[in-house]
Amino acid sequence: MKYRSLFTGLFCFIIGLLLISQFGVTEGQSVYVSPKIAGEYSTSIDSEKSEIENIMGMIKEAEEQLAKYEIALDENDFSEITEELIDEVIKYKMFSGYETVQGPGVRVTIDDGTRQLYDGEDINVLLVHDVDIILVINDLKRSGAEAVSVNGQRIVDRTEIACSGYTVRINNQILARPFVIKAIGDGKRMSSSLISPEGYGALLKNYGVHFDVELEDDIIIWGYSGSGNYNYMINAKEV
Repeated sequence: MKYRSLFTGLFCFIIGLLLISQFGVTEGQSVYVSPKIAGEYSTSIDSEKSEIENIMGMIKEAEEQLAKYEIALDENDFSEITEELIDEVIKYKMFSGYETVQGPGVRVTIDDGTRQLYDGEDINVLLVHDVDIILVINDLKRSGAEAVSVNGQRIVDRTEIACSGYTVRINNQILARPFVIKAIGDGKRMSSSLISPEGYGALLKNYGVHFDVELEDDIIIWGYSGSGNYNYMINAKEV
């Protein structure tokens, strides 16, 4: 009888461990945690750890740069620092869109369709609208585009894209069709994204809008020529 009770207790203990491994407790309620969700949590944790490592690397790099500046200050020799600062300015101007850049990428041409309308079909189906340009640019950026322009107008953080009659206004400039979008980046990846069955370019083609993508080895995209003044925002103070 004694051994039977011991066996029963051990069996219940094992069952309890199995139940604990399959259920999580949240606000007093038992919630089933599937292996898939557990795997997603694990991936998220690994991603956060990687992000922390990247931030720590940036902090270390900044500390080394600060030490270099302090040495230059003590020795009163700023020649090397001046060159580095000029390189930094050029780099950030490139990133912000204020510098002319070049590299491989794609040239996308969008124009109004010329096919005959079906009975009762709206003419707007064949016209290029501001939303078409915006969605193509979004596709390019999702595919890693590093710089984008439309008919020579650089797309930056303050760029507006809006219909203005049969034209489109970009960077306060009125642009007429055809619209030539240039993007610097992985050309094959960007073109595949646009013309894949799920791509917006494929959708425009299905409607009858003219849509063409060309790979190019050397694209030049001019820098943003508008005002770069910011009148309201300032550096945030540490909280």
